[in-house]
Amino acid sequence: MRYSFLMVPLLLWTAAATAADRWTYFADPAGAFTVAVPADPVEGHSTSPGADGKPIDMTSYAIERGDGALAVVISDLSRVTDNGHLLEDGVANIKASAAGGFSDASIKVDGHPGHDVHFTDKNGVKFEDRMFLLGTKLYQMMAVLAPGNTAEDAATAKRFLESIHFLN
Repeated sequence: MRYSFLMVPLLLWTAAATAADRWTYFADPAGAFTVAVPADPVEGHSTSPGADGKPIDMTSYAIERGDGALAVVISDLSRVTDNGHLLEDGVANIKASAAGGFSDASIKVDGHPGHDVHFTDKNGVKFEDRMFLLGTKLYQMMAVLAPGNTAEDAATAKRFLESIHFLN
């Protein structure tokens, strides 16, 4: 019983840590993936012209965090002619627009090959973009960190990016 005084602070600390850690899993409505998120993402839709001028429909699920963001962007490439290296073309486009700090590593998630691309834009904003091509869909998990980001921001980005799981 002489250690019972330690239990109250330990229980209070555990409750506070649990309250601060409100991550949940977001499941893609199309059933393609799940990803851990610290807040409910906002869904967005846009269209962008592809290299051949054909429209590319994009759906995004984004969480803005101060000067940064976490996002999953799904691009429907079904109207684009598959040249056999669409994923590598995406990496090349990023490299061409990066101001610095560019790196690219091959990765695999749930058996699906992809790229883990890091770069910095001209304003010093850091990006990590994990890209996967599954069928005619390009999946991009992105973390955006503004200059002066904290270790907590980096840890949040890492947790988000490493939590993706493909369901098919």
